[in-house]
Amino acid sequence: MTPGGHDPYCYPGTNILINLKEIRDSNALQQFEAQSASTGIASLSLRPLTGPFNIARLRETHRRIFARVYSWAGEFRTGMGMMAKNRSGFTVAYGPSGNVPGALEGVFAKLKIEKDLRGLDAAPFVSRLAYFYSELDAIHPFREGNSRTLRAFTCDLAEAAGHTLDWSRLGPSPEARQRLYHARDLAVMRGDLSPLTEIVDDCLQSL
Repeated sequence: MTPGGHDPYCYPGTNILINLKEIRDSNALQQFEAQSASTGIASLSLRPLTGPFNIARLRETHRRIFARVYSWAGEFRTGMGMMAKNRSGFTVAYGPSGNVPGALEGVFAKLKIEKDLRGLDAAPFVSRLAYFYSELDAIHPFREGNSRTLRAFTCDLAEAAGHTLDWSRLGPSPEARQRLYHARDLAVMRGDLSPLTEIVDDCLQSL
């Protein structure tokens, strides 16, 4: 956040994100964002991204999902310092926005060394995918939409590595979503990858 506490991505005096439709009601924006993001995710299936798994591909994944909602779709958060969310019974903190590019370079360098997780059997693949998911989530590159972007990105990564990752196997209930949020938060704040690894395993099918 800025020194005065204002989020530069929100309309002044509100917590509503500045959006292309100029929606000023939080519930209406949430509904519009969800519908638009679903269309964007569907477009990724119809016109899949290609090329290496790198920073550019992560940004393009976000852009394709949120281009109808935010002018900054595909751009990393800037000028806002750290992000924090009160969830899972504790405060989940993400690093300063200025650290995002360098931190991502480090993660993708590791992923390249591990050959994008290709050639791994299911068990080691699940373990390493959970690790990279947690690392990207800890960086939280975008102001909004990190979860949906990471799910789409990791599905593509899994497919390229010879596996099928279907996050919908978690189920649509609020409890299922909370299970994933809690697992991610434990990985980010406490370095405990066990719950997230279990979820990835539940959602994975080997080809």
